Amino acid sequence: FFTFGLSIPVFAAIGSGCGLATGAVVGGATGLVGGGATGFGVYTKRDAIGSSVTKTLSQVDSAAKVVKRRASDSADYVRNRLVGGTGGTTD
Repeated sequence: FFTFGLSIPVFAAIGSGCGLATGAVVGGATGLVGGGATGFGVYTKRDAIGSSVTKTLSQVDSAAKVVKRRASDSADYVRNRLVGGTGGTTD
């Protein structure tokens, strides 16, 4: 009953559906295995990761304090030069 005019699109749809299902299964399995391996690796090294994060945050905080102090010192310097150069007062 099938002719090439009708059978090609019908079996193309069936084949693409099979390909979609196969791709979803393979992709899901790959994601499951990859995610599980990554999670296990992170879990086993969680103490080292935690201490590294703490150390990094401490260094970032220290650097931020240095930048704030230098910005404040620069602003004070400019303010003193402007007030001192114009004969004005600081009030």
